[in-house]
Amino acid sequence: MVAGPPGEGARNMQIVKPSEAVDLARNKRLLNRYRYIEYETLRILAAWLPATARMEYKLAMGRFLWEEAQHVQHLYQRLREVQTPAFRPPEDAALEKLMTEAIHAPDEGSLLAGLHRVIKPALLEAYRWHSQQTFANPDAPTLYALKHILLDEAEHVAWAEAEFAAQPVSDWERYLERLLAQAGGITGAEPRAEKPAPPATRKAFHTPMTAARDERFQILQRHWGDAEARRQSDAAARRLDEFENYSQEMLAAETVALIIHLSPNMPWGFVYDSARHCYDETRHCKLGIDWLWQHGLDHTAVPQNTRIYQWRSQFDAATQYCLLTRGNEAHAFPHRRRSLAQYTAAGDALSAQYVSYDMADERQHVAYGTKWLPELMAQNNIAMPVEDFIAETIALWQREYVSGDLTLRDEREEIS
Repeated sequence: MVAGPPGEGARNMQIVKPSEAVDLARNKRLLNRYRYIEYETLRILAAWLPATARMEYKLAMGRFLWEEAQHVQHLYQRLREVQTPAFRPPEDAALEKLMTEAIHAPDEGSLLAGLHRVIKPALLEAYRWHSQQTFANPDAPTLYALKHILLDEAEHVAWAEAEFAAQPVSDWERYLERLLAQAGGITGAEPRAEKPAPPATRKAFHTPMTAARDERFQILQRHWGDAEARRQSDAAARRLDEFENYSQEMLAAETVALIIHLSPNMPWGFVYDSARHCYDETRHCKLGIDWLWQHGLDHTAVPQNTRIYQWRSQFDAATQYCLLTRGNEAHAFPHRRRSLAQYTAAGDALSAQYVSYDMADERQHVAYGTKWLPELMAQNNIAMPVEDFIAETIALWQREYVSGDLTLRDEREEIS
């Protein structure tokens, strides 16, 4: 056969069958499944953060849930380019069952092992397969998103491999494996297994109204006293007090995590900002831990005033958010500026830098409060002008938090 001139095949409508397995329609379905899994993982981590006792797990979870938010954001940005609305249910009851069950782990170790030794390795495999099977040039934005998500997910899986190396596969993990198989795997394309029965170890998750700490910590069982009075001491004592308080900022992270859990209908932008807010607070906690360590001190010797979380948790999500962003965070700047000036004058560069970075984060947190409080109020059926609500909540904060009273309504009812 004599070959025709260049381009003749195209002019004669030659059909070239693509080798790629992921066309646009399938791409949208898969990206939506991935987005759903990543988003629900974020929410599960947020829900469990206050209930998790081990501080090292809490610190890791703060980073993980923020990175999950980055993954959802990558997928959201791609999905909104190819479908409207960008966020859609996965339209797979078995996949939804997997993620709604994953929160009911027997304990914090099982939770993290289940997420990171069952679901995330399967995600890694799906993302790698997808990256090889989609149309490289037309779907380059998806490849970019998956490339960056893969970096984080590989780290998450490696963390779990090291953390749980001595822990055998549990009945809980096997249950999640069977639920995943029932859903046809991450992509939904694998043969589907029968619905599994839950193991006896399954423990129904309940919203944590108290903040857990492991046995290394002493829990304060009293009111903490006037905040300003505690600072009327010498400069070294004030500095130690400040960084001991930083080491307790997990309490703020736990409140933000609880607000995420209590607010499933808030817009994605709120969840994205709140994931960063929560991560920042875990980093501030780590900042305090690191400072204490660098000064030869043990952070586990700092008594934990978990009553602060318990006090905030008795209010609705909007009030908690206002107490934190417009109470604690907005009012912290005068004290932080004085500290920064004192540390700078004393040549204490470490303390000065730590406080400087904290202040940069806190400015953003106050901005989050201004941005999202009206929507949170609406979703919690609070019908009053925003400024009136803020004034009322700050008065509550002054009366019960700044005073150190931290009134618990249940205790008040018992007394009366």
